[in-house]
Parts: sequence; structure tokens; C-alpha cells
Amino acid sequence: MITNVGKNLLAKYLVGQTTSYASHIAIGCGPKPVASDYPFTNSELDVIRDKKSLDFEMLRMPIISRGFVDEGGLSKIVLTAELPTAERYEITEVGIFSAASNPVAGSFDSKNVYSFTDTDDWKYSQAGGSPVVIPPKLEPLDGEDANGTINISDKVFATNADNRIFTSDDRVGRNERCRFLNNIIVLRGDTSTITVDAQGEMQASSTSDYIRLDSPSVNFSKNSPLDELRLAFSIASKVEDSLTVPDNVKILIEFSHVNSTGGQEYAKFQVDIDDQAFASGVSTDKRNLQENRYVVLAKQFQNIKKTTGFLWDQVSLSKIYGQITKSGIPSDSFYLCLDGLRLENVTSTNSLYGLTGYSVIKNKQERPIIKSANTTNYIEFRFALDV
Repeated sequence: MITNVGKNLLAKYLVGQTTSYASHIAIGCGPKPVASDYPFTNSELDVIRDKKSLDFEMLRMPIISRGFVDEGGLSKIVLTAELPTAERYEITEVGIFSAASNPVAGSFDSKNVYSFTDTDDWKYSQAGGSPVVIPPKLEPLDGEDANGTINISDKVFATNADNRIFTSDDRVGRNERCRFLNNIIVLRGDTSTITVDAQGEMQASSTSDYIRLDSPSVNFSKNSPLDELRLAFSIASKVEDSLTVPDNVKILIEFSHVNSTGGQEYAKFQVDIDDQAFASGVSTDKRNLQENRYVVLAKQFQNIKKTTGFLWDQVSLSKIYGQITKSGIPSDSFYLCLDGLRLENVTSTNSLYGLTGYSVIKNKQERPIIKSANTTNYIEFRFALDV
């Protein structure tokens, strides 16, 4: 669908005020795919027309060819891009942009901050212990039993999104599999103990385990308070065919640095999700965690809890805590799978730049389109022309 921004840019292109309305195709993983015959409601179509970014953009590629096709008597413009060979992606949304980036935003433009790959150098910290390398578990997570049950004793480990255990019909149907690249970091539901105080600020107990990244490359000092951080993650059941649904999911990402007097300054990105059928407790979001376990949660910088002396350009440490509860107790029956953290600049306006077209993936199975690693693939986006 052509967005409202796209209509304006196309008009400018036709009168020669801009050189391009479509130069790059972007792929994303945010929304849940829908069936081929899914009828979008008017309100859903209005949301799509007003979109200015993908829910979670994974990659943007230059358009390498343009053409026309006649499909069922309807003329369509066909735009084609080539996906990179090496990486793996599960695509649930596609967008067209007028440029590779927004020149107005400069170095504070939208970008992927963390992909939780082994090159990020995250470490595992047990309560009171020194940080250690996160153990990789690349073998099938159900071991030789092959029974679909995650059989890992570690609370925290690294694995691949295409691990055999995530390919079962039950897990795929619940959207448990991660989508951005192939490396993920997994935290068991009882890794941390997180509470929320009367001011709505999360606190992790002193006995909590967590993952940490020293000297993280984050500097959002010039971003607007209305710009967003977006976290992509999924929730996986330990037992493949379990009908048990978690009550609540809490994630705390803490960015910190030491001030001039030796005190600690911090900013907290907080995720607090209840299953929609679970009404008690403090929660900022309610979702159906039985039907859809893949989540992208966006939070504006103005809604991130910060100490008065916190400075983004001084951040020296990132920590991530995770807790999944059942019946109000941290549970080892669920796992938190971290997929990606993204900065989305939504405020740097540019009349010659923007998302000109957007579509959610539609197919018979209501499944993401998988681009496997080490394969050559092309992606097409088609605009229909009518009067």
C-alpha cells in the first residue's frame, strides 16, 4: 500500500522536486503475518497509511531493478532488491523508502543497536560473581531425547533461532522463534527477580542474574525525547506442547555510568507485559501470549526512567534482567529469547525522505517468509496502478 508520505513524495517526484520516491526496500520482523484472505479493517488500513517506519526494521537494500507487469488485468510497478547472502531473516513486513537513510538525522538516524550476536560480546553475571562468557548451545536444545523439551541446565545461554527445537508446529504456531539474524541470547524465566515500586520504576533484586555489555556503543544524547527504542524478543515454553501461558513478562535494560563524585547514574528501559486474560498486577501492556509470543515493544525516550545526572554520551555499561512469572512466581517453565534492540528516529522531518510503501506479509499459513543463511534471494515489492 502507498502511504500518505508516499503520496506526497510521488507527487513531488512527478513535478521534479525530488529525484526518487523509491530507492530502497526494507524488510522487518515486527507484526504477526496474516492469512492470504485476511481483510484489513478500515482502522487497520488507516494505521498502515499513516506509517512512517517499519515496526522493527532489520535491513534496507538498494533497489536494483524496476519494471512493469500485468497481473490479472491490473498494471503493477515491480521493484526488486537482492538480499545479502550470509545472514538469516524471518520477514513479516516490507517497506519502500525514498533513500538509504534520512540525511537530516545524520549519526542519530534510525539504526539497530544490539542484535545479540556473539560479536556483541555480552557476558553472563551471576549474583555476586564475575562476568563469564555466555555458554553457546548450538546442538538441539532437546538433546538426544528429541522430545521438544528444552533440556538445558544453564539459566542463560546462546543459541540459534533455527535450532531444531524451534521448528515444531506448536512453537511456530505460537510465534516463539526469533526472526532477526540467527543468533539469540536466552534467559530462563527465573533468571532475575524484578519488582515495580510505587513510582512505576523496576528494581532487580541483589540475587538476580543478568547479562551485561561493557563499553556499549550507545549515545542517544541528540535524539528527541519522542524518538524510540524498540526491543524485539520472544517467549518460549520449556515444553513444546504445553498449554500453560505465562502471567507476566518483565524485562529491565539498564544503561549506566559513574558520575564525577563516584555515584551511579542510570536509565531504565522497562518492559512489563501481562497475558490479556490475567488482570492483576502492575502492567503497561496486555497481550495474548498464547497466540503470539513474538513481541516488539517501543518506548519513547521521554518515558525511560532516568536519574537526574544521567548522560547518554557517558554510558559505560548495559545490563539486561529478565523475569517470566506463573501464578506470581518466577518460573523455569519459560524462556526469554532476546532478538534485537533498535533506535527509531521518528522526529527528524525531511519533506524529501520517508516510507513510501508498506505491506504486512500475507500467506496461506500465516507464517513469516524465511530467508535462510548462505542462500541467494531477491525480494519484490509491487505497486498497483489504477484510476
